[in-house]
Amino acid sequence: MNRRLLFLMLFAFFAFVAWTQAQSVTVSGTIVGKDDGQPVIGANIVIKGTTTGTVSDVDGHFRLTAPRPGATLVISFVGYRTKELPATASMHVELEPDATQLGEVQVVVAYGQQKRRELTGAIGSVDAASIRETPATSLEQTLSGRVSGVQVTQASGAPGGAVVVNIRGTSSISAGNEPLYVVDGMPILSADFSQKAGYQGNTLSGVADINPADIASVEVLKDASAAALYGSRASNGVVLITTKRGSSGRTRVTLDSYVGVQNLWRKLQFLPTAEHVAARNEAIDNYNNSLGLSPTDATYKKPVAAAQEGADTDWIDAITRTALHTNHQLALSGGTDQTQFYASLGYYDQQGVMKKTDYTRYNLRTNLTNRISRTVKISADIALSSATTNRATGDGNLYSPWINALSASPDYAVRTASGSFGSINASKYNPVALIDEQEQVTRKYRAIVGLKTTWNILPELRYNLDLGGDYIVMHETGVFPRGTIRGARSNGDVHDLRGFSFSNLAEHTLDYFHQWDKLAFKALLGYSYQKTTLDNNFVRGTNFVSPMLKYINSAGSVTEGSSSLSEYALQSLFGRVNLNYADRYLLEASLRSDASSKFAPGRRVGYFPAASLGWIVSEEGFFPKTKSVNDLKLRVAVGYTGNQEGIGYYDYFNTYRASDVAYIGQSGLAFPNSRPNPDLTWEKTLQYDLGVDAALFDRRLELTLDWYHKDTRDLLLSHPINALSGYTRTTSNVGRIRNEGFEAMITGHPLRGRGLTWDVRLSFGYQHNEVVALTKKADGTDNFIEVGPSNILQVGRPMATFYLIRAEGIYQSKEEILAQPGGEALWKRGIRPGDVKYYDKDGNGIINNNDRVAAGSPFPKVTGAFINNFAYKGFDLGLDLQYALGAKIYATWKGAYTGGGGQGGAPNGYAIFRDEYEARWTPERPSTDRPRAVADGAAYTNNMMNYTTRFLEKADFLRIRNVTLGYTLPDETVRHLGLSRLRLYAQVNNLYTFTAYDGFDPEVAMNPDRATYRGYDSGSVPHPCSFLFGMNLSF
Repeated sequence: MNRRLLFLMLFAFFAFVAWTQAQSVTVSGTIVGKDDGQPVIGANIVIKGTTTGTVSDVDGHFRLTAPRPGATLVISFVGYRTKELPATASMHVELEPDATQLGEVQVVVAYGQQKRRELTGAIGSVDAASIRETPATSLEQTLSGRVSGVQVTQASGAPGGAVVVNIRGTSSISAGNEPLYVVDGMPILSADFSQKAGYQGNTLSGVADINPADIASVEVLKDASAAALYGSRASNGVVLITTKRGSSGRTRVTLDSYVGVQNLWRKLQFLPTAEHVAARNEAIDNYNNSLGLSPTDATYKKPVAAAQEGADTDWIDAITRTALHTNHQLALSGGTDQTQFYASLGYYDQQGVMKKTDYTRYNLRTNLTNRISRTVKISADIALSSATTNRATGDGNLYSPWINALSASPDYAVRTASGSFGSINASKYNPVALIDEQEQVTRKYRAIVGLKTTWNILPELRYNLDLGGDYIVMHETGVFPRGTIRGARSNGDVHDLRGFSFSNLAEHTLDYFHQWDKLAFKALLGYSYQKTTLDNNFVRGTNFVSPMLKYINSAGSVTEGSSSLSEYALQSLFGRVNLNYADRYLLEASLRSDASSKFAPGRRVGYFPAASLGWIVSEEGFFPKTKSVNDLKLRVAVGYTGNQEGIGYYDYFNTYRASDVAYIGQSGLAFPNSRPNPDLTWEKTLQYDLGVDAALFDRRLELTLDWYHKDTRDLLLSHPINALSGYTRTTSNVGRIRNEGFEAMITGHPLRGRGLTWDVRLSFGYQHNEVVALTKKADGTDNFIEVGPSNILQVGRPMATFYLIRAEGIYQSKEEILAQPGGEALWKRGIRPGDVKYYDKDGNGIINNNDRVAAGSPFPKVTGAFINNFAYKGFDLGLDLQYALGAKIYATWKGAYTGGGGQGGAPNGYAIFRDEYEARWTPERPSTDRPRAVADGAAYTNNMMNYTTRFLEKADFLRIRNVTLGYTLPDETVRHLGLSRLRLYAQVNNLYTFTAYDGFDPEVAMNPDRATYRGYDSGSVPHPCSFLFGMNLSF
């Protein structure tokens, strides 16, 4: 009997279990916002009446097991209305925005988080969904067009090239204009670094090795009230990067991958050999006829033929290619209530459109969070990267393959009949040889680590300890065998540069919060110490016995060697107070004290206070509750920030430099290098901001408007001084600059419903820059400082204003020439109708540097973007446009390096730019601003004069930056594939640029680290057009 009873009980138990299992159902689905169709990341999905649940992943997907079909799921997320739905195998959930909760969304701010509704400073945000819409190859590109008032300029199209980011204009001459980058609380080493100056001239991005796929959000702190807690490093704004973290629930795997090709988006046209020779002979005829020369005259020029019979080389084609572009990113995330993790592995490889250039990057990141007790939580983050850059010799210099390809004559062959590389002339190098016969490789290894401990001492009091480090090892080699142009000078030339950059951070902060009825009070108190060490070693060797030898120990002579060790520390105290009364009246006040070792004792400490007010007008009782205006907030802010970047660590010291000059038989004599300046102090920026935030028409339209005024004093500048002082240079605080502007960010949702959505984002920024004051001369007048290749600092003008000889058109008659000051001399020298007429400022009949005038700014006055996203039944279409107005660009490549500016008159070996030649002056076509073709002599020298407005052009442009077409497969389809989401897409980047500029790209920077070198197109590799095909999948 007992056995039968036991058998029946076991049978009933297993039958119940089987019945239960049969009734359970696996539920998967996607959660999106009904207003914009975008995935809702981190939404909570809980089975009603239980604690069983999960959260949506970065794509809005979720998966869980419900006890039975039809079980009620409760789905919630901050800023949206909670929804209850019966569980089904496949679900698509649209959450409706809750106007009363949108302000609860948390935004990362300096040393913490804050509800967006309570922000009183100017902060722009870019979330993970926006980054995913247009995959970026670098951290800086995630900001382009997505935050008003932020200008992003890629200095070169070469892989891994530097990217310039300016927030609200340029405020410094030489102390740096890049923002401070902070990754998960760690201020990182972000300055661009150059390959060995004097050898390569390349500038590589300092943050290119940070993986954009790991970024969860980016906040840009634009005004002083938002950025002042970073004190002496915040004048150029602060970029806060938050990386992705895991959440409790099942492990989620995502794979983002694309492959594609890159090509030049446009090609400049140069005359082929037959036309080239005809143009040169036309120029020769004009020269002979202008001076009345006959074949018997000694200075008569004979007609020319092609330099090499049968040669007709397109040098741009010879050095370019269709380049491959690959990116693969794998990420895993998940965890329990106690421990969460995120781990990713990335591989990125970009070939350059110019041969033998490429950039390869490997990334590994792990973010781990563990709650070790009810009150203590620890987070450990490790990000490792390895990047290799292969570059030809530097952009825009004498050895650049690109500039030589732009300027090389087509009547020379790439190789001679014997197979060796052909030469062109004494000042032009074979571009293909420059690529093939020499090599330059930079390897960069980086580790960014962080350890954070959070202790909730009391429910209202929290202590945070942040320890961080940023460690960079860089190794560059340059090999120029004796058969190359450079190596031939010294029988082979090899250099080796090794740099080590270490930065360590320790920060302690206390957070306090208390609520008294309608008054909310928050306070922050903190201490920070950061130390940076730079260790560099350089050696150069020459005289190699074989071109196969590539290492310094094989050099016959070690001709140069140096090593340096520099250290810099910053110690800080800071605090902030926030008050919120009745969710209507907001106040924030902060103060930071920085002590920097860059300045002399007694001048090391700087204080940076800030305050801001906010008024949520829409919460007032008198404000009408309508659908036309849902939210309205007014903001006002004022504060001080500082800048100390870009200057030496020891500029207040009397430094010395070693020399190999012998004195009394002893070498190594040391002599003063730079005059010390113990009075150096911070660059200080006082900034005002007035802002309006509004949500209109049931939140279909959101506006953020800001007016700002930045006044930067005590500008730091390293400048030459009279050698009679015993020194050649010194660094001083020399003046004051003002930046003023207006910003607008408009986000709209013109179409909603019926499966079709259209989201649009329009950013607009107007910015005016002006030098307000400079160091006075002895007579009390304002100083006049020349900076850059041909730029000036002058009171009342924008910083780095072009300072050029003004071209006033083309002479049309002999009478017009003779009417000029010194006209008789001009005529005798050979100046004729068709030659360039210049403004003679001093009226002495001689055109030289004394006749230069201010000629415009290299910085745009207006910048912005127009971003569109359409979605319909699984399809999505993105269209991004970018624009800039008001800047000038100097075409150095056309004026100084090529014969294009000479319309056929350049010496043998120089190319002729077709647009210039076809627009040249002739008696039949006098209405032009391009001179006649003339060879050699005073007329050619006159027409090809450097640093004149003849080569200054408008840099306005409208760029089709990105077009993306994607399709997300239905949930039912991807579930059969064992996935939770699969999206396929095709993308075109940098499709076309509408511009009047003659060159490849109007957006260039000759030296990205120096604001005074902006606006010079000296032959940088242009930005390519890329065609990509990719997929995003998760399971």
